Amino acid sequence: MTAASDQANAALRRAVARHFDPRSGTPFWLERERALGLDARAEIREAADLARFGPFEREELLRRPLQDFVPRSLWPERAGLVLAESGGTTGRPTRSVFTPSEFEEAFGAPFLAAGVARGFPRGGGWLFIGPSGPHVIGQAARLLARLHGALEPFSVDLDPRWARAQAPGSLGEKLYREHVLAQALDVMERERPQVLFATPPLALALARALPEERRAAVRGIHLGGMAVSGAAYAEIRALFPRALVLPGYGNSMFGLLMEVREPAPGEHGALHLDYFPLAGRLLVAVVADGPDGADLSRPLPAGGAGRVVMSRLDESFFLPNLIERDRATAIAAGPEALARGFAPLGVRDPEPIAAEQAERGLY
Repeated sequence: MTAASDQANAALRRAVARHFDPRSGTPFWLERERALGLDARAEIREAADLARFGPFEREELLRRPLQDFVPRSLWPERAGLVLAESGGTTGRPTRSVFTPSEFEEAFGAPFLAAGVARGFPRGGGWLFIGPSGPHVIGQAARLLARLHGALEPFSVDLDPRWARAQAPGSLGEKLYREHVLAQALDVMERERPQVLFATPPLALALARALPEERRAAVRGIHLGGMAVSGAAYAEIRALFPRALVLPGYGNSMFGLLMEVREPAPGEHGALHLDYFPLAGRLLVAVVADGPDGADLSRPLPAGGAGRVVMSRLDESFFLPNLIERDRATAIAAGPEALARGFAPLGVRDPEPIAAEQAERGLY
């Protein structure tokens, strides 16, 4: 058994002990345990045992209040929890919580580990273009800037739900895009930030609107909020010639998977982007597509392509076997990623299955 497996199994046992405590556990999971006929604290001991829960239905998070998914033992301490809400660009938003230490482990630690490996700049000003309000990505942006010795980011707020509600190519979409870009250009000119945190389409739109000398002054770019294609990555890197471009992949419910090494050209010269979680609280797998959908019983080895499945093993929120809306190829971590604490298996080139989730002009 590897050190990464030991860390994941230890995180799993801590989460199961908390969520399945019969007196102070989590209402949803105690009900689910009875329905499945499990004794979770005795029977769920290793990551492989998670398959016994079956796939987690995302709809459960939309049908029930947040409190049903939080251990009763943590609810009296709710004033110290971090509320995380998804962007809701593909439907109603989902919500979860993190303890402050879990929040840093989910969003700050993987970025910091990858940033040190890649040489992400420290100390300069940041510009974040993205959702604030209830969305967790805005809280993560402030955390990442502080971890890199910067003031919290200058921000341009974005409402992705409203933006997605506009018909593609409509006047409403065009005017909102211009509104967001005008604010971003003002910050770039007046504050001269060295680091940009934006979605791929927003980074491209901003690059095309900036003069060459302003693009050359940017030293670091974090692409988040949605997956980036190899072609978009290459274009952003060319438009910001002196910037280290560091993408992440993940979401509000789970946290970040990070690119640890420079993307390498694959067959026909296309760039492949590989993302890995830190070992421990987050498990990622790629499973085969069966006739009835994703097959949790068939996790694929490195090189296999299928659906992305994530499991979150936090004491504040337990979320096993959530089948994501993305497809990807399973990829093994290299020695450098393993040495920096990343898990042995990650995902290559994740992309949404549904056409309606495809990239738009903002988010």
